[in-house]
Amino acid sequence: MIAGLYSASTNMDAAIRQQDAIASNIANAGVNGHKAKALAFRSFPELLFTQATPATPEGNRANRTIGRVGTGVGVDWAYLNFESGPLVTTGVPTDLAIEGEGFFAVRTPRGERYTRNGTFKLVPDSQTGLATITTADGYPLLGANGPIQVPVDQDFEVDQAGNVLLDGLPADRVRVVELEDRNVLLQESSSLFQVEDRWRDQVHPAERSVVRQGTLEKSNVNTVLEMVRMIESFRNYESAAKVVSVLDRSLGLAVNQIAGT
Repeated sequence: MIAGLYSASTNMDAAIRQQDAIASNIANAGVNGHKAKALAFRSFPELLFTQATPATPEGNRANRTIGRVGTGVGVDWAYLNFESGPLVTTGVPTDLAIEGEGFFAVRTPRGERYTRNGTFKLVPDSQTGLATITTADGYPLLGANGPIQVPVDQDFEVDQAGNVLLDGLPADRVRVVELEDRNVLLQESSSLFQVEDRWRDQVHPAERSVVRQGTLEKSNVNTVLEMVRMIESFRNYESAAKVVSVLDRSLGLAVNQIAGT
C-alpha cells in the first residue's frame, strides 16, 4: 500500500513538470525562432518480493520470486526540440531566417549569445549616419568584424551566404554558427541561447546553413498537439491523485479500525 502511494505521488510530480513544459511551449508559440521543450521519463527500479524462510538456503528454488512492485516514474531529462519552424515570407529587409542548423550570433551585456529569431531592426546613430542591426531587445547582430552597421539612407541586401551588400558590393557578413552538438546550448530566454565556456570548441562557422532575407522562422511549437498533451497530462494527474486519495483512506481504516480491534 505504501509502495502504491510512492508510485502515484511520483506520477503526480512528473505530470506537474510536464504541465510546466507544455505551458511554456504554448506561451512562447508566437515567438519567432522559439524551440519547444520536451521531457523524457523513466521508471524507477522495480522491487522484487521473494518467498523465503530462515531454514531454506539462499538460492534454493523455495526462495522464489512471488511478485514485483513498481516504485514510480520520474523525469529523466529535459531537452529542446531543435527542428526548424515554418518559414514565412515578410518582405521586410531586416527580417532574416536560417535554413539549416545554424544560429545568428548576437552581442549581449552577458557575452555572446545565439538565436534563431531573425526579427531584427535598425538602430540609427545620428552622429555617424550609420544604423546598427539589432534584435528586438537591442542586442547587436554580429558580423565578421563585430556589430553589423549600414548607412541610414541606403538600402542593403543579404545574400544566401550571409554577405551584407551595399550597391551590390559586400560590406560585411552575418556571423552564422553551427554546433557539433546542439544539446550543449542552454536556453536563456524564449529564443536566446548560451554556450558554457567548456563547450566553446563546439562552436564553428556555419557551412551548411543558408540565410534568407525578408523571411522569418516561426516557432516549431504545434499548439494543437500541445493542447492534446496538456489534456492527457491533466487526466494522468487526476488519476494518480484519486489513487493517492483511495490509498490514504485505506490506510486510515487500517490504522484506526482494523488495528484498534
